[in-house]
Amino acid sequence: MGAVKGMLMDEADNILSVTAKKLVGGDISEDDALEILDTNLETLGCLGFEDKYDALAVVYQITDQIYKQEF
Repeated sequence: MGAVKGMLMDEADNILSVTAKKLVGGDISEDDALEILDTNLETLGCLGFEDKYDALAVVYQITDQIYKQEF
């Protein structure tokens, strides 16, 4: 059970990271990001997210980190 939870957590982290990168790159809009997060909410739940807006707040934190690294 621990390995499966670890895989889900890695997948959830990946969803957040990829969504942030696409948002920074202009590949998706905020609405698209919300749709992606909503679609993957079950997986994101393993990180404690209750809704897509909680997850979006973390996506924005990641985008800030990306901006700081690139600029």
